[in-house]
Amino acid sequence: MLADINFAVEAQNPLADNSSERVLAMRDVTATAQQLLRQGRFPNLTEVVATKDVEGKRALGFVWGVFSFSGAAEASRREQNGKPPKNATLRGNIPLATAEYEMFGEISSAHFFSDTSVGVLKGKKRMLVAGHFEFNGQKAEVFPYIIGEEIEGAVLPMPIATSIRIYPQQIDQFSRIGQRSQPTAADLRAIESMPEAAVKQAFADIIGEPYVSKDWGGEKSDLQTTRLTIDDKPTSAAFIFKGPSVPGPLHPGNMGKRGDQLIRAFEEPVDLIIVQHCNKIENTVVRITESLAYDPRRPRRYCIIDGAETAHILSAYGKLTA
Repeated sequence: MLADINFAVEAQNPLADNSSERVLAMRDVTATAQQLLRQGRFPNLTEVVATKDVEGKRALGFVWGVFSFSGAAEASRREQNGKPPKNATLRGNIPLATAEYEMFGEISSAHFFSDTSVGVLKGKKRMLVAGHFEFNGQKAEVFPYIIGEEIEGAVLPMPIATSIRIYPQQIDQFSRIGQRSQPTAADLRAIESMPEAAVKQAFADIIGEPYVSKDWGGEKSDLQTTRLTIDDKPTSAAFIFKGPSVPGPLHPGNMGKRGDQLIRAFEEPVDLIIVQHCNKIENTVVRITESLAYDPRRPRRYCIIDGAETAHILSAYGKLTA
């Protein structure tokens, strides 16, 4: 995929030989990397794993996730002192589709952007990693081309970090929950037995969405609306509802074949994806949803509404039924 990309010779010089020419060349490399990500030249790795057999293969893609970085400072010192190279490393347990993969790889200090890269590539960080990923069982070796943290106005045209996650309290149509006490044990039992169709209709009534389609199996989401507002700003949204037919906590495996229901929802032409369940929603679902929202091709926002928050919303609007 990089065969048609030409970088200045100075960009290929190691950091130990840094110069003003290399700085300018690396800025061009950064701009090219951002362009490649926005153009979709790197597919979302979650989508790749959910739709293709990657076992024993190398897959091109990108992923957002929490990685542990080590050895960058030592690698830089060795390079500056003319010692044999020793690459920095990255590791992370990253959920993709219905499984969690132990990812690991090496990072060449020769291609660090600048001295600040040494400080960035240290400890646990939420990073975008793009490159090739070689899968073997539940492990994946990473051959990184691009590693970067999210900076406002850079790779993603939206505010940094947690701003892509929207909480129910931020949605104007759910404002009454701020005046309602937390749900009782009886409320939680009621929501766990409330039919999914009834929950769907209740949310439609609360947000003022008159068009509620019947489930038919081929839909990308369960409810679409343009009637939500966040801070008085109209926001298009798509809901995924999971009711008593999925007992207990919600896992990626409960969300379609190889967890592809989330991927289909993110194909909707909306700005907000809402995942609702009548019980607990596991962190693996949250992390996969987050990784799909952090997509340079089409950044979205997401909202997680578990059983307790569902009961809170429905009871605040008189929609909670036994």
